[in-house]
Amino acid sequence: MHRCMQCMKEYSDREDKCPYCGKRDTGMPESSRHLMPGTVLNDRYIAGYAVDTNSVFVTYAGWDSENKRKVLINEYLPNNLAYREKGGSNVVTKSGDIADRYYAGFDAFSDECEDLMGFNNLDIVDGFEENNTYYAVRKIIKGGRTLAELIDGNFEIAKDYRKNIIVNIMRVIEPVHKAGIIHGNICPDTIVIRKDNSVVLTDFGFCGYMSRIIPVYTNEGYSPIEQYTMGNRLTVAVDVYSIAAIYYEMLTGEIPLAAPERQKQDTLMPPSRMGIKIRPGMENAIMNALNIKAENRTATVDEFYAELKSKNTVRRWERVKKAEKHTVDFYTQKSFWLKAMIWGVVLVMAFSVIIIAAEVSAIKKRAQNKENIEISTESIPEEGDSFWDRFKTKSDVEEENEPTSEEEKKYVVPSPVDDDVESRAAVDTDVQ
Repeated sequence: MHRCMQCMKEYSDREDKCPYCGKRDTGMPESSRHLMPGTVLNDRYIAGYAVDTNSVFVTYAGWDSENKRKVLINEYLPNNLAYREKGGSNVVTKSGDIADRYYAGFDAFSDECEDLMGFNNLDIVDGFEENNTYYAVRKIIKGGRTLAELIDGNFEIAKDYRKNIIVNIMRVIEPVHKAGIIHGNICPDTIVIRKDNSVVLTDFGFCGYMSRIIPVYTNEGYSPIEQYTMGNRLTVAVDVYSIAAIYYEMLTGEIPLAAPERQKQDTLMPPSRMGIKIRPGMENAIMNALNIKAENRTATVDEFYAELKSKNTVRRWERVKKAEKHTVDFYTQKSFWLKAMIWGVVLVMAFSVIIIAAEVSAIKKRAQNKENIEISTESIPEEGDSFWDRFKTKSDVEEENEPTSEEEKKYVVPSPVDDDVESRAAVDTDVQ
């Protein structure tokens, strides 16, 4: 008997290809980066052909010879950091910074894998180090179908069923988040719905720490913008975005536009504008969880659940956050030397103003002294043509016209009393 290295079923040696899956066993891998089909790992698992490859992992069809069941085996083999020896199993990496990055990701992957083995409703069942790399063993979930099969198939997903799926996803991922682990690969293909409607999360992306040192895998439409750039410190808001994207797709039948495209111009339409009947608070909760920027997004699945339930959930818009970012104090953000230079410029300007003011004052004083000297040398005016004769006041004139003798006073006619003035004064007094 011969075991097929793709479907792991046994068939007669007389057959030239597998009668179950049609795979012809050539005994050679499809890529030089892959293990040779039939390689035994950890004295227990048989690695077959690679069934998936991304920037971080190679996933092989596998056979658990101890439990007699088919499994999936994830091998840590990041692009540009490591390669496989020609014709061998060992993984090789260059020295220096590349080696440091490779082993940092190696440690993060192994640590998270070992922690995840203790959780229910996940597919990771084993992990081990071998061939200078690390392997995670995943079980095949039987008695269910992926959410992608439900969405893409001829099934009508009822309103309550949609809610149950989303709630069950959050129930499974919430304790994982509290352990400090991010799934990083939540999408309809990695969610298995069992017959009892329970949810199993599969195929972890292990991107929580590795995103800082190597590019991580993304799912177009389900991955947030921060997951596309190496060096970002990811948070559990990554998974909140993915769950909201799944809910959006189940409601509208459309996968959200890829995050890089939304960053250029965000044209993501709320479900209500697509003719979907949905409570405003629930729609706002979904759109909040799909915010482009992580700092504006719903932070945890607990918060997302609370916003979905509340009738008073309001929409958080990106532009509000942008306006707040411009309120940073200019001066306090500067270095010591830049502050010293600023103060130096201020002092020079102040000193310059003082000097200019003093100079202007001196000029005025010199001008005043010159004017006084010129006036003091002027000749005394002749009688009748003095300064005071030209600019006499009324009192001066009256004083000059006063009678100077008792005889002249007899001929002075007294001025009539202005009764109107006295009466007006009395009226004014009454009014007051």
